[in-house]
Amino acid sequence: MKTLHCLPLVLLAAVAPLLHASDSKRTAEYILTTPTDFEGKEVTLDVAFVQPVHWKSPNPELAFFHAMTLDRRDHKFGGQILVVIPSADASKFAKKYGTDFEGRNESNSFQGTLIAAPGGRMHAKAWIVDTTGKIAGLVKQNQLTIEDEGGGGGGPGGTRGPGPGPGPHGPHRPQGPPAN
Repeated sequence: MKTLHCLPLVLLAAVAPLLHASDSKRTAEYILTTPTDFEGKEVTLDVAFVQPVHWKSPNPELAFFHAMTLDRRDHKFGGQILVVIPSADASKFAKKYGTDFEGRNESNSFQGTLIAAPGGRMHAKAWIVDTTGKIAGLVKQNQLTIEDEGGGGGGPGGTRGPGPGPGPHGPHRPQGPPAN
């Protein structure tokens, strides 16, 4: 008889984490937990703010940012992910999302396609949310590699610059085709 009284508590304990997780599906942490489930699909992120990367894009038409996501339910950090937008939209993008968290407790949604790019020494794959539609083609043509900031190769022509700092799935710097 006591088992029947405990059953609702056990069920509630089992379901509670799932209910919480359903509210945070629009975070980088959620998507990067099982990125292959989202590869090639459009994803929506709740972005608290963005930070421009500290390296020069190998393609002048593309601008890379780290999007800092927010768990809307708990208003806590939801991880970061690399995003790419057209360079012409970089100023407007930075203004829309803001470039630091201070004074912000809301998020704006951001949509793009999750693409896997070849990674450098530290990562077999680097995950990018692409709004340009160009990243998949560059990857397919072997014209883009995401190189870890801390590891060797550097950018096109072997140049190195400061990175955006440590992160769970970064920091990364795209690398163009090898210099001849």
